[in-house]
Amino acid sequence: MLCNWLNRQHLQSWWRSGKICIEEVRNKYLPRIAAEDYARPFIAHLNSRPVGYIQYYRVAAEESDWWPDKPGPCVVGIDLFLADESNLDQELGTEMVTQFVKWLFNDPNIQEIRIDTNPNNKRAIRCNEKAGFKKLGPITNPDEPTLMMILSRSDP
Repeated sequence: MLCNWLNRQHLQSWWRSGKICIEEVRNKYLPRIAAEDYARPFIAHLNSRPVGYIQYYRVAAEESDWWPDKPGPCVVGIDLFLADESNLDQELGTEMVTQFVKWLFNDPNIQEIRIDTNPNNKRAIRCNEKAGFKKLGPITNPDEPTLMMILSRSDP
């Protein structure tokens, strides 16, 4: 299912170009599922139907050159996507992010959540803003320039 999703055109536009094979998906995501990786993956459901992928990770566990600062252990990052293009522009992404953020903040040790988005992905930026994230500014991570957005526990 995940391999199928990752090869869909609306995701390829933002995440990566080129066909992703099942071995790549297994190598990347099975360690996450088995809790042998820094990222913790989840499948989002709507009415018992899988509709998207979302994950979180401790930012301090990420490669040290990913973020322009040295975030502490109370900072997590999230990544996500909706599986079906027909679900875009339906507020489903905003609801997914909002519910996930609420769940993450149930952990009193999490003080800040970060998300980095392609600066040209206006739909994702709008979704994140609706979920409460604030634009911090452009950063250049090892892969590409991105827009860093932050939501702090203290934000209204």
